[in-house]
Amino acid sequence: MSGIQVLRGQKVQFKNPLKDVHIAILPIAGCAWIDTTEGFVVIDTLISRGAAKKAREQIKDKIKYIIYTHGHMDHVMGASEFMDEGTEVIASKYLPDRLDRYKMLASHRAHISAVQFNIPEVVIPMEFVYPTKTFLGNMTIKLGDKTFELHTARAETDDVCWVYVPELNVAFIGDLIVGRTFPNIGNPWKPTRFALDWAKALEEVRTINPEYIFCNGAAVMFKGEEAREALDANIEVIRNLHDQVVDFINEGMHITEMIHKVKIPDHLKDSPYLRPSYSRLEFFAFNVYRWYHGYFDDNPAHLLPRPEKEVMGEIFNLIGDSDKILNRAKELLKQDQAQLALEVLNVLIQADSEIIEARKLRIELLKNLAAEDYCLMSRNAWVYYINKDKEFINSKSKKDE
Repeated sequence: MSGIQVLRGQKVQFKNPLKDVHIAILPIAGCAWIDTTEGFVVIDTLISRGAAKKAREQIKDKIKYIIYTHGHMDHVMGASEFMDEGTEVIASKYLPDRLDRYKMLASHRAHISAVQFNIPEVVIPMEFVYPTKTFLGNMTIKLGDKTFELHTARAETDDVCWVYVPELNVAFIGDLIVGRTFPNIGNPWKPTRFALDWAKALEEVRTINPEYIFCNGAAVMFKGEEAREALDANIEVIRNLHDQVVDFINEGMHITEMIHKVKIPDHLKDSPYLRPSYSRLEFFAFNVYRWYHGYFDDNPAHLLPRPEKEVMGEIFNLIGDSDKILNRAKELLKQDQAQLALEVLNVLIQADSEIIEARKLRIELLKNLAAEDYCLMSRNAWVYYINKDKEFINSKSKKDE
Protein backbone atom coordinates (compact mmCIF):
# COMPACT_ATOMS: atom_id res chain seq x y z
CA MET A 1 0.00 0.00 0.00
CA SER A 2 0.90 3.66 -0.29
CA GLY A 3 -0.73 7.08 -0.15
CA ILE A 4 0.82 9.26 2.50
CA GLN A 5 -1.87 11.92 2.35
CA VAL A 6 -4.55 9.38 3.23
CA LEU A 7 -3.32 9.61 6.81
CA ARG A 8 -3.16 13.38 7.29
CA GLY A 9 -4.92 14.27 10.51
CA GLN A 10 -4.98 10.67 11.73
CA LYS A 11 -3.66 10.12 15.25
CA VAL A 12 -1.13 7.40 15.93
CA GLN A 13 -2.36 4.86 18.48
CA PHE A 14 0.07 3.00 20.73
CA LYS A 15 -0.34 -0.41 22.32
CA ASN A 16 1.75 -2.84 24.32
CA PRO A 17 -0.05 -6.08 23.38
CA LEU A 18 2.45 -8.40 25.04
CA LYS A 19 5.61 -8.22 27.07
CA ASP A 20 8.47 -6.48 25.23
CA VAL A 21 6.38 -5.84 22.09
CA HIS A 22 5.04 -2.37 21.34
CA ILE A 23 3.11 -1.24 18.27
CA ALA A 24 2.07 2.01 16.61
CA ILE A 25 -1.15 1.95 14.61
CA LEU A 26 -2.54 4.02 11.75
CA PRO A 27 -5.47 3.04 9.48
CA ILE A 28 -3.30 1.52 6.73
CA ALA A 29 0.09 1.37 8.40
CA GLY A 30 1.85 0.31 11.54
CA CYS A 31 5.19 -0.53 13.07
CA ALA A 32 6.52 -2.54 15.98
CA TRP A 33 9.46 -2.23 18.32
CA ILE A 34 10.78 -5.09 20.42
CA ASP A 35 12.59 -4.49 23.67
CA THR A 36 15.73 -6.53 24.34
CA THR A 37 18.31 -6.34 27.10
CA GLU A 38 20.66 -4.56 24.67
CA GLY A 39 18.33 -2.12 22.90
CA PHE A 40 15.42 -2.08 20.51
CA VAL A 41 14.61 -3.64 17.15
CA VAL A 42 12.09 -1.73 15.02
CA ILE A 43 10.08 -3.58 12.38
CA ASP A 44 8.69 -1.22 9.71
CA THR A 45 8.62 2.53 10.18
CA LEU A 46 5.14 3.93 9.37
CA ILE A 47 4.13 6.06 6.41
CA SER A 48 5.53 9.49 7.28
CA ARG A 49 8.21 11.15 9.35
CA GLY A 50 5.54 12.93 11.40
CA ALA A 51 3.90 9.68 12.48
CA ALA A 52 7.28 8.03 13.02
CA LYS A 53 8.46 10.90 15.20
CA LYS A 54 5.54 10.30 17.57
CA ALA A 55 6.44 6.62 17.73
CA ARG A 56 10.11 7.40 18.31
CA GLU A 57 9.18 9.44 21.37
CA GLN A 58 7.85 6.22 22.91
CA ILE A 59 11.20 4.43 22.58
CA LYS A 60 13.50 5.37 25.43
CA ASP A 61 16.57 3.29 24.57
CA LYS A 62 18.85 2.97 21.57
CA ILE A 63 17.54 1.41 18.37
CA LYS A 64 20.07 -1.17 17.17
CA TYR A 65 18.22 -2.54 14.12
CA ILE A 66 15.46 -1.49 11.73
CA ILE A 67 13.95 -4.29 9.65
CA TYR A 68 11.83 -3.52 6.57
CA THR A 69 9.20 -6.18 5.85
CA HIS A 70 9.06 -4.78 2.29
CA GLY A 71 9.59 -1.53 0.44
CA HIS A 72 6.09 -0.07 0.12
CA MET A 73 6.11 3.50 1.35
CA ASP A 74 3.84 2.90 4.33
CA HIS A 75 6.62 0.67 5.68
CA VAL A 76 9.75 2.74 4.95
CA MET A 77 8.95 6.46 4.89
CA GLY A 78 9.42 7.08 8.62
CA ALA A 79 12.80 5.38 8.94
CA SER A 80 14.90 8.51 9.40
CA GLU A 81 13.14 9.24 12.71
CA PHE A 82 14.29 5.90 14.12
CA MET A 83 17.95 6.21 13.18
CA ASP A 84 20.49 6.37 16.03
CA GLU A 85 24.24 6.32 15.70
CA GLY A 86 25.18 2.91 14.37
CA THR A 87 21.62 1.73 13.67
CA GLU A 88 21.62 -0.99 11.01
CA VAL A 89 18.79 -1.19 8.49
CA ILE A 90 18.14 -4.70 7.21
CA ALA A 91 16.04 -5.65 4.16
CA SER A 92 15.73 -7.97 1.20
CA LYS A 93 18.40 -7.61 -1.47
CA TYR A 94 15.73 -6.38 -3.88
CA LEU A 95 14.40 -3.55 -1.72
CA PRO A 96 16.87 -0.84 -2.83
CA ASP A 97 15.78 -1.37 -6.45
CA ARG A 98 12.20 -0.65 -5.42
CA LEU A 99 13.18 2.62 -3.77
CA ASP A 100 15.06 3.61 -6.92
CA ARG A 101 11.97 2.90 -9.02
CA TYR A 102 9.84 5.07 -6.75
CA LYS A 103 12.18 7.99 -7.42
CA MET A 104 12.24 7.31 -11.16
CA LEU A 105 8.43 7.13 -11.40
CA ALA A 106 7.49 9.81 -8.88
CA SER A 107 5.03 11.60 -11.20
CA HIS A 108 3.34 8.37 -12.24
CA ARG A 109 3.04 7.25 -8.63
CA ALA A 110 1.45 10.57 -7.69
CA HIS A 111 -1.21 9.91 -10.32
CA ILE A 112 -1.98 6.32 -9.34
CA SER A 113 -2.10 7.24 -5.64
CA ALA A 114 -4.60 9.98 -6.49
CA VAL A 115 -6.84 7.46 -8.26
CA GLN A 116 -6.43 4.63 -5.76
CA PHE A 117 -6.84 6.67 -2.58
CA ASN A 118 -8.94 9.63 -3.82
CA ILE A 119 -6.34 12.20 -2.74
CA PRO A 120 -4.81 15.27 -4.46
CA GLU A 121 -2.29 14.45 -7.17
CA VAL A 122 0.90 15.74 -5.56
CA VAL A 123 4.44 14.60 -6.28
CA ILE A 124 5.97 13.84 -2.88
CA PRO A 125 9.77 14.13 -2.43
CA MET A 126 11.23 10.63 -2.25
CA GLU A 127 13.67 10.63 0.64
CA PHE A 128 14.50 7.13 1.80
CA VAL A 129 16.80 5.47 4.30
CA TYR A 130 18.40 2.71 2.27
CA PRO A 131 19.33 -0.59 3.93
CA THR A 132 22.81 -0.93 5.38
CA LYS A 133 22.59 -4.71 5.01
CA THR A 134 20.64 -6.78 2.49
CA PHE A 135 20.25 -10.52 2.03
CA LEU A 136 18.29 -13.30 0.33
CA GLY A 137 17.12 -16.47 2.00
CA ASN A 138 17.39 -16.71 5.76
CA MET A 139 19.36 -14.68 8.27
CA THR A 140 19.46 -14.66 12.07
CA ILE A 141 20.43 -11.74 14.28
CA LYS A 142 20.71 -11.81 18.05
CA LEU A 143 20.34 -8.84 20.34
CA GLY A 144 20.47 -9.30 24.09
CA ASP A 145 17.86 -11.83 25.15
CA LYS A 146 16.08 -12.02 21.79
CA THR A 147 16.66 -13.83 18.49
CA PHE A 148 15.31 -12.51 15.20
CA GLU A 149 14.94 -15.05 12.40
CA LEU A 150 14.55 -13.24 9.06
CA HIS A 151 13.16 -14.89 5.91
CA THR A 152 12.87 -13.31 2.45
CA ALA A 153 10.03 -14.16 0.08
CA ARG A 154 8.08 -13.01 -2.96
CA ALA A 155 4.46 -12.11 -2.27
CA GLU A 156 2.90 -8.65 -2.46
CA THR A 157 6.35 -7.55 -3.59
CA ASP A 158 9.60 -9.23 -4.59
CA ASP A 159 11.35 -7.84 -1.50
CA VAL A 160 9.36 -9.37 1.37
CA CYS A 161 11.12 -10.10 4.68
CA TRP A 162 9.15 -11.62 7.54
CA VAL A 163 10.51 -12.06 11.04
CA TYR A 164 10.09 -14.69 13.76
CA VAL A 165 11.14 -14.14 17.37
CA PRO A 166 11.24 -17.60 19.03
CA GLU A 167 11.57 -16.33 22.60
CA LEU A 168 8.16 -14.64 22.18
CA ASN A 169 6.72 -17.13 19.67
CA VAL A 170 5.80 -14.11 17.54
CA ALA A 171 5.89 -13.65 13.76
CA PHE A 172 5.92 -10.21 12.15
CA ILE A 173 4.72 -10.80 8.60
CA GLY A 174 4.25 -7.32 7.16
CA ASP A 175 1.49 -7.40 4.55
CA LEU A 176 1.48 -11.17 3.93
CA ILE A 177 -1.91 -10.76 5.61
CA VAL A 178 -3.55 -7.33 5.59
CA GLY A 179 -5.80 -7.56 8.60
CA ARG A 180 -9.16 -9.18 7.87
CA THR A 181 -9.27 -8.42 4.17
CA PHE A 182 -9.04 -10.45 0.99
CA PRO A 183 -5.32 -10.80 0.13
CA ASN A 184 -3.96 -7.87 -1.83
CA ILE A 185 -2.82 -10.00 -4.75
CA GLY A 186 -4.28 -7.77 -7.42
CA ASN A 187 -3.86 -4.04 -7.87
CA PRO A 188 -4.78 -2.49 -11.23
CA TRP A 189 -2.12 0.23 -10.86
CA LYS A 190 0.80 -1.82 -9.55
CA PRO A 191 3.23 -4.45 -10.82
CA THR A 192 2.34 -8.12 -10.70
CA ARG A 193 2.16 -9.78 -7.29
CA PHE A 194 3.41 -13.33 -6.71
CA ALA A 195 0.35 -15.40 -5.80
CA LEU A 196 1.82 -18.90 -5.57
CA ASP A 197 4.95 -17.72 -3.74
CA TRP A 198 2.69 -15.73 -1.41
CA ALA A 199 0.87 -18.91 -0.41
CA LYS A 200 4.19 -20.69 0.10
CA ALA A 201 5.45 -17.89 2.38
CA LEU A 202 2.30 -18.14 4.51
CA GLU A 203 2.77 -21.92 4.65
CA GLU A 204 6.26 -21.38 6.03
CA VAL A 205 4.80 -19.14 8.72
CA ARG A 206 2.18 -21.75 9.52
CA THR A 207 4.84 -24.46 9.83
CA ILE A 208 6.50 -22.46 12.60
CA ASN A 209 3.07 -22.19 14.27
CA PRO A 210 3.55 -18.86 16.07
CA GLU A 211 1.25 -18.03 18.94
CA TYR A 212 1.07 -14.41 17.80
CA ILE A 213 1.07 -12.92 14.30
CA PHE A 214 1.45 -9.22 13.66
CA CYS A 215 0.48 -8.07 10.18
CA ASN A 216 -0.48 -4.93 8.24
CA GLY A 217 2.83 -3.42 9.32
CA ALA A 218 2.15 -4.77 12.85
CA ALA A 219 -1.08 -2.75 13.18
CA VAL A 220 -3.13 -5.96 13.47
CA MET A 221 -2.49 -8.91 15.79
CA PHE A 222 -3.89 -12.43 15.63
CA LYS A 223 -3.43 -14.78 18.57
CA GLY A 224 -3.62 -18.53 19.00
CA GLU A 225 -6.38 -20.30 17.09
CA GLU A 226 -7.36 -17.08 15.34
CA ALA A 227 -3.82 -16.78 13.96
CA ARG A 228 -4.00 -20.29 12.56
CA GLU A 229 -7.46 -19.70 11.08
CA ALA A 230 -6.29 -16.50 9.39
CA LEU A 231 -3.29 -18.30 7.91
CA ASP A 232 -5.38 -21.25 6.73
CA ALA A 233 -8.04 -19.07 5.11
CA ASN A 234 -5.50 -16.96 3.22
CA ILE A 235 -3.45 -19.95 2.09
CA GLU A 236 -6.49 -21.88 0.86
CA VAL A 237 -8.07 -19.00 -1.02
CA ILE A 238 -4.81 -18.03 -2.72
CA ARG A 239 -4.03 -21.57 -3.86
CA ASN A 240 -7.61 -22.28 -4.96
CA LEU A 241 -8.01 -19.09 -7.00
CA HIS A 242 -4.51 -19.41 -8.44
CA ASP A 243 -5.29 -22.92 -9.68
CA GLN A 244 -8.59 -21.80 -11.20
CA VAL A 245 -6.81 -19.12 -13.25
CA VAL A 246 -4.15 -21.61 -14.38
CA ASP A 247 -6.86 -24.05 -15.50
CA PHE A 248 -8.66 -21.32 -17.45
CA ILE A 249 -5.42 -20.25 -19.12
CA ASN A 250 -4.84 -23.82 -20.23
CA GLU A 251 -8.40 -23.93 -21.59
CA GLY A 252 -7.67 -20.83 -23.67
CA MET A 253 -10.32 -18.71 -21.93
CA HIS A 254 -10.12 -14.97 -22.59
CA ILE A 255 -9.23 -12.85 -19.57
CA THR A 256 -12.44 -10.80 -19.86
CA GLU A 257 -14.41 -14.03 -19.44
CA MET A 258 -12.07 -15.42 -16.82
CA ILE A 259 -12.54 -12.64 -14.28
CA HIS A 260 -16.25 -13.51 -14.14
CA LYS A 261 -15.66 -17.28 -13.91
CA VAL A 262 -13.17 -17.42 -11.06
CA LYS A 263 -15.01 -17.96 -7.76
CA ILE A 264 -14.10 -18.12 -4.09
CA PRO A 265 -14.97 -21.56 -2.64
CA ASP A 266 -18.37 -21.52 -0.95
CA HIS A 267 -17.03 -22.36 2.50
CA LEU A 268 -14.69 -19.33 2.37
CA LYS A 269 -17.14 -16.74 1.05
CA ASP A 270 -18.13 -15.57 4.51
CA SER A 271 -14.72 -15.94 6.11
CA PRO A 272 -14.03 -13.07 8.54
CA TYR A 273 -10.44 -13.02 7.24
CA LEU A 274 -11.28 -12.51 3.55
CA ARG A 275 -13.52 -9.46 3.35
CA PRO A 276 -13.18 -7.73 -0.07
CA SER A 277 -12.66 -4.29 1.47
CA TYR A 278 -9.35 -3.40 -0.18
CA SER A 279 -8.70 -5.64 -3.17
CA ARG A 280 -11.14 -7.92 -4.98
CA LEU A 281 -11.48 -11.24 -6.79
CA GLU A 282 -11.32 -9.80 -10.32
CA PHE A 283 -8.04 -8.03 -9.53
CA PHE A 284 -6.63 -11.34 -8.26
CA ALA A 285 -7.53 -13.09 -11.54
CA PHE A 286 -6.00 -10.32 -13.65
CA ASN A 287 -2.85 -10.45 -11.56
CA VAL A 288 -2.25 -14.20 -11.87
CA TYR A 289 -3.08 -14.04 -15.59
CA ARG A 290 -0.49 -11.29 -16.11
CA TRP A 291 2.15 -13.33 -14.30
CA TYR A 292 1.73 -16.40 -16.51
CA HIS A 293 0.41 -14.95 -19.75
CA GLY A 294 1.76 -12.38 -22.18
CA TYR A 295 -0.30 -9.41 -23.29
CA PHE A 296 -1.43 -11.14 -26.51
CA ASP A 297 -4.87 -12.78 -26.20
CA ASP A 298 -4.86 -14.81 -29.46
CA ASN A 299 -6.85 -12.16 -31.29
CA PRO A 300 -4.68 -11.02 -34.23
CA ALA A 301 -6.33 -7.59 -34.08
CA HIS A 302 -4.64 -7.09 -30.72
CA LEU A 303 -1.09 -8.11 -31.59
CA LEU A 304 0.00 -4.64 -32.76
CA PRO A 305 -3.04 -2.50 -31.97
CA ARG A 306 -3.68 1.01 -33.16
CA PRO A 307 -4.35 3.69 -30.53
CA GLU A 308 -7.72 3.12 -28.85
CA LYS A 309 -8.93 6.62 -29.68
CA GLU A 310 -8.30 6.00 -33.38
CA VAL A 311 -10.16 2.66 -33.38
CA MET A 312 -13.12 4.06 -31.45
CA GLY A 313 -13.26 6.95 -33.89
CA GLU A 314 -13.65 4.52 -36.79
CA ILE A 315 -16.39 2.60 -34.96
CA PHE A 316 -18.21 5.84 -34.21
CA ASN A 317 -18.01 6.88 -37.85
CA LEU A 318 -19.69 3.61 -38.82
CA ILE A 319 -22.48 4.23 -36.31
CA GLY A 320 -22.69 7.82 -37.39
CA ASP A 321 -25.03 8.96 -34.64
CA SER A 322 -24.03 9.90 -31.10
CA ASP A 323 -27.66 9.61 -29.94
CA LYS A 324 -27.67 5.90 -30.77
CA ILE A 325 -24.75 5.32 -28.42
CA LEU A 326 -26.18 7.54 -25.68
CA ASN A 327 -29.60 5.91 -25.90
CA ARG A 328 -28.16 2.39 -25.85
CA ALA A 329 -26.01 3.20 -22.82
CA LYS A 330 -29.09 4.55 -21.03
CA GLU A 331 -31.05 1.40 -21.92
CA LEU A 332 -28.30 -0.79 -20.50
CA LEU A 333 -28.23 1.26 -17.30
CA LYS A 334 -31.98 0.71 -16.89
CA GLN A 335 -31.29 -3.02 -17.31
CA ASP A 336 -28.79 -2.83 -14.42
CA GLN A 337 -25.81 -3.29 -16.73
CA ALA A 338 -23.81 -0.20 -15.84
CA GLN A 339 -20.42 -1.73 -16.70
CA LEU A 340 -21.54 -2.75 -20.18
CA ALA A 341 -23.13 0.68 -20.65
CA LEU A 342 -19.84 2.28 -19.64
CA GLU A 343 -17.95 0.34 -22.30
CA VAL A 344 -20.54 1.20 -24.98
CA LEU A 345 -20.40 4.87 -24.02
CA ASN A 346 -16.60 4.72 -24.23
CA VAL A 347 -16.89 4.52 -28.05
CA LEU A 348 -18.42 8.00 -28.09
CA ILE A 349 -16.15 9.53 -25.44
CA GLN A 350 -13.00 8.26 -27.12
CA ALA A 351 -14.20 9.51 -30.50
CA ASP A 352 -15.24 12.93 -29.18
CA SER A 353 -14.36 13.75 -25.58
CA GLU A 354 -16.01 17.19 -25.84
CA ILE A 355 -19.60 15.93 -25.78
CA ILE A 356 -21.04 17.16 -22.49
CA GLU A 357 -24.04 14.83 -22.52
CA ALA A 358 -21.71 11.82 -22.77
CA ARG A 359 -19.68 13.05 -19.80
CA LYS A 360 -22.84 13.59 -17.76
CA LEU A 361 -24.06 10.09 -18.59
CA ARG A 362 -20.67 8.64 -17.63
CA ILE A 363 -20.96 10.34 -14.24
CA GLU A 364 -24.33 8.65 -13.75
CA LEU A 365 -22.88 5.25 -14.74
CA LEU A 366 -19.89 5.64 -12.43
CA LYS A 367 -22.12 6.67 -9.53
CA ASN A 368 -24.17 3.54 -10.14
CA LEU A 369 -21.05 1.36 -10.01
CA ALA A 370 -19.70 3.11 -6.93
CA ALA A 371 -22.96 2.83 -4.99
CA GLU A 372 -22.66 -0.95 -4.64
CA ASP A 373 -18.87 -1.22 -4.50
CA TYR A 374 -17.29 -1.80 -1.08
CA CYS A 375 -13.76 -2.37 -2.35
CA LEU A 376 -11.60 0.65 -1.54
CA MET A 377 -9.53 0.54 -4.74
CA SER A 378 -12.30 0.23 -7.32
CA ARG A 379 -14.71 2.53 -5.46
CA ASN A 380 -12.09 5.26 -5.29
CA ALA A 381 -11.41 4.83 -9.01
CA TRP A 382 -15.08 5.44 -9.84
CA VAL A 383 -15.10 8.54 -7.61
CA TYR A 384 -11.85 9.85 -9.12
CA TYR A 385 -13.25 9.78 -12.67
CA ILE A 386 -16.59 11.21 -11.56
CA ASN A 387 -14.67 14.20 -10.22
CA LYS A 388 -12.61 14.47 -13.42
CA ASP A 389 -15.76 14.56 -15.55
CA LYS A 390 -17.30 17.17 -13.24
CA GLU A 391 -14.16 19.30 -13.56
CA PHE A 392 -14.33 19.00 -17.36
CA ILE A 393 -18.02 19.99 -17.47
CA ASN A 394 -17.41 22.98 -15.18
CA SER A 395 -14.47 24.16 -17.28
CA LYS A 396 -16.57 23.96 -20.47
CA SER A 397 -19.39 25.91 -18.80
CA LYS A 398 -17.02 28.71 -17.81
CA LYS A 399 -15.66 28.95 -21.35
CA ASP A 400 -19.17 29.22 -22.74
CA GLU A 401 -20.16 32.04 -20.36
